[in-house]
Amino acid sequence: MARWRLTAPHYLNVPGTEWEHKETDQSTGKQARKVFLVPALLNPDTASDCNYPGEIIVCYDGKGQGRDIVFEGDPTPDMEPLDEEAEAISATFRPQWQHPIESLAPNGESYSSDLLRMLEAQLLKAGKGEAAQAVPNSGVSREEFDTLQGQLAALMAQNAELIAQLGKAPTGRRA
Repeated sequence: MARWRLTAPHYLNVPGTEWEHKETDQSTGKQARKVFLVPALLNPDTASDCNYPGEIIVCYDGKGQGRDIVFEGDPTPDMEPLDEEAEAISATFRPQWQHPIESLAPNGESYSSDLLRMLEAQLLKAGKGEAAQAVPNSGVSREEFDTLQGQLAALMAQNAELIAQLGKAPTGRRA
C-alpha cells in the first residue's frame, strides 16, 4: 500500500494540480488560456493542508486509504514510512539521500576539494572502464609506423617550402 507521513513541508507532484494563466488580447478582445502542471506545496504545520487531524498522509501509485494524497515521484528523507512496503521503497532510496551539512568533510576540507576528489575518482573509473577496453591493445605494426613517419617528414618539408616562399613574396603594398 506504501503510505508515508510528511514530517516537513514538501513540494510533491500531485496529479491534477494545475496553474492557469489567462490574458486578454487588447486589440481583438480574445482570451488566451494556458494551463501548467505544477507541484503542490503540502505543509503539515498548516491545518488546511492536513488530510488527517494534524498530519498529512501521502501514498504511492494511488494505493492508499480514504483521504490519502496520491503523489508521483520518489520519497524523500522527510517522509516517515507507515507500512512495510513504504519502508522497503524508502530503503532503496536511502543511499542517495545526503544531508547538506552532514555530507561536508569533518576535517575542515572545502567543498571544492571534495568535488575534485569525486571527479578524479570518476575519471579513474572511466579510464579503467568500457572506454579503455574499446581501443584494441594490439598496437600498430612497425611497417605502418615507419610509413607514417615518412609521410610526416614529407609534410613537414612541404610546409617548410611554403613558409620560405611566403617569406620571399612581395607584400604588394604601396606607399
